[in-house]
Amino acid sequence: MSETSIDIIINGLQAQLSELKEVISGLNNDQNTSAQTTNMKPIADELDALKITNTKLNYRITQLLRALDEKDSIISSLKDSINK
Repeated sequence: MSETSIDIIINGLQAQLSELKEVISGLNNDQNTSAQTTNMKPIADELDALKITNTKLNYRITQLLRALDEKDSIISSLKDSINK
């Protein structure tokens, strides 16, 4: 069965329509990706700020633990001097 010129045109248009749908789908994916990237920037900034705060607090905890160790040492030596 031979195709008529109308059938050939219809097949060509259907192929073009499929290609256009793929292009539109790709554009939608690009828009979603850029929207996600835009939404991720504040989250990334907050994460960086939290990491800095965490580092500072860990340093502070270390300093406080050292101070407690010093005080424990002083208390222990005072107890020893009293018991002698």
